[in-house]
Amino acid sequence: MERQQGMNEKVKNLGKLLRERRAYHGWTLSEVSSMTGIAMSTLSKVENGHISPNFDTILKLSHGLGVEIGDLLNSSPSEPTPPLVVARRSISRNFEGQALDRQYYSYSYLSSDVAHKRIIPIHIEVRALTPDQMGPLTAHVGEEFLLVLKGKVRLYSEYYEPTDLDEGDSVYLDSTMKHGYMSLEVPSSSIIVCCSSATPNLAQTLREIIKEQIISEKRNPDETAG
Repeated sequence: MERQQGMNEKVKNLGKLLRERRAYHGWTLSEVSSMTGIAMSTLSKVENGHISPNFDTILKLSHGLGVEIGDLLNSSPSEPTPPLVVARRSISRNFEGQALDRQYYSYSYLSSDVAHKRIIPIHIEVRALTPDQMGPLTAHVGEEFLLVLKGKVRLYSEYYEPTDLDEGDSVYLDSTMKHGYMSLEVPSSSIIVCCSSATPNLAQTLREIIKEQIISEKRNPDETAG
């Protein structure tokens, strides 16, 4: 009985994750069907928790949506936390982490050896010196805390006037509000951004946004030449 209840809970959580991912990217069921090769009727039943997907379906979802299989199967925040998780820790030396580089930004995802974190710490070197180099404002799920480590940055956000932040200044903001930042000092400024959300796969979602920006910059180099 308990095993059946646990399985039902996993099915509901998988459906919730699929709905949230579709809503965030603005995908239709038809688009997800094309991405995964799964029939729309099956996707609808998975989203609503009406069927328990087999491994083949889970594999297609994983590949099509860019989500790890483990995250699909263990996406519930209500599941008991293994005792070993309590003792997790990770040390990043001198901002060392998983690196992603754009034309005017360099990102280092700190503590990248710890999976399923609720807080995603990122060290960012900001080389964008103009709004054109900064590019369009972006938004994502959750909230974030920004601290200026070196230099001076100008923070742009959807509902507020641009704000200048000096070394030691910080800001806490709703990440669903479009935002961006550029350096006011040459050649660059350095910031720490900590993103947080109850949504699973936040780190992967953030990396996907950056990778899309990298692809866009390569396709349209003149637009970011500034």
